Amino acid sequence: MRSNLERRYRSLLRLLPARYRAEREEEMVGIFLADRTDDLDLEHGWPGWGETGATLALAVRVRLGARRPAGTALRVLALTGLLGQLVSSAQSWTVTARLGAAADGQGWWYDVTALVAFAALVAGRRAVGRVAAGLSGVLSLVAVVWSAAAGSPPWWTLLWQGPALLTAAAVVAGFHREAPPVPRVWWAVAPVALVAGVASVVSAPALSTGTMSAAWLIAAAVVAVSRPWTARAPESAA
Repeated sequence: MRSNLERRYRSLLRLLPARYRAEREEEMVGIFLADRTDDLDLEHGWPGWGETGATLALAVRVRLGARRPAGTALRVLALTGLLGQLVSSAQSWTVTARLGAAADGQGWWYDVTALVAFAALVAGRRAVGRVAAGLSGVLSLVAVVWSAAAGSPPWWTLLWQGPALLTAAAVVAGFHREAPPVPRVWWAVAPVALVAGVASVVSAPALSTGTMSAAWLIAAAVVAVSRPWTARAPESAA
């Protein structure tokens, strides 16, 4: 007869895919219960925070693994988002060169974190890439909260910062330690998108929601045409 604690562990393991549970559930439950033999604990105990966190992380890694379509799609979305941020940065530099620093409507951190995250992920430094993208997401969230606290419409700031927030979440979730290496073709994709970004604002009067939208469309179009997810990935990554 199963105890309440065992049932709670089995409920927690439902976060994992069915095929994974079929192979590992009994073994994992046995490990979880190995040191919890007290009758009172078996009746009223719950899985620990550490076990819950480890199971959640395992579920993410398994569901977004190297051969999982959802994982591949999420990683392409993450890199496309970073590419869109780089295109937006190229637009910003172009407009600033023409009209002066007052025309630059986005912070320098936006450019730096996107560049570091993209370069690190393609170079195989996924931990650095996750940290840089995560920092970008945190700073974007701070901008939204600051705007709301200052009395500005938060939806307007969210419109600008939303893509960076979504990209940060995709990078952190998709590039876990078991994620496959990034194909090097992304190095060739980036310059094409940057040149298109510069060309898109050569005659623009200033940065705007329109130029920001164009940055994302350019990134999506370049990725769709080049299909970098079909390229062969390097054998290993750091």
